[in-house]
Amino acid sequence: MTTKVNLTEFLHPKMDLLFVALNAPEVSNANAHWFSYNLSFWNLLYRAGVITQTISDPKEGDVTVFGGSVINHENWTIGVTDLNREVVATKSNQVPTDSLQVKRILSIIENNAVKRICLMHSMVAEEFERNGIIKRNNKKGANEFGIVGKYKSTLIYEVPFHSGNSIPNKEIYYSKLIR
Repeated sequence: MTTKVNLTEFLHPKMDLLFVALNAPEVSNANAHWFSYNLSFWNLLYRAGVITQTISDPKEGDVTVFGGSVINHENWTIGVTDLNREVVATKSNQVPTDSLQVKRILSIIENNAVKRICLMHSMVAEEFERNGIIKRNNKKGANEFGIVGKYKSTLIYEVPFHSGNSIPNKEIYYSKLIR
C-alpha cells in the first residue's frame, strides 16, 4: 500500500453529477486514470444511460466523461473525487474514513454548484450517515439504493459499487442518477 495519490480530481464550478468513491485503488492510481482497471464502471454508466457512447479504453474514460461532456447524458458536466484522498489501497478494509473527509466533500458542494452527488461505496455512505448527512434504509430486505438524502439543494444518491457480482442489474440504480 502506497500513500501518494496520483488521481487528479475532476471538479467543475457547476456539476450535474459528482461521483464520490472511497479511495484510489492501486491499479488506477498507478495508471493515473480513474476506474482504469477494466471497463466495468464505464460499461455500467453506458447501460444506465449516464453516458451515450461506450468507452473502449479504460484509461481514456475519465478524460472523456469527467473532463468533457460530449458523450454524457444531456451533455452533463460530471466530476469525481474520493472520500479519502490520502490512501492508495485496493482492499477497502485498509481505508480509514472520518468526519473531516465528509466535511471536505460538503465544502466541494458549497463552493461549486452541484446538483447531485453519488456515493459509490458502502463505506462512503456509512461515513455520511455517521455524520448525520444522510439516512439510509437499513431495514432487512429493503432497497438501500437511490436518493438517501439532501444537502442544501444537492440530492445525495447511493449506488452499489460497480464491480463484483453480489448485486444484479446495477444499471437500474445508476439510471436513477439521470431521472
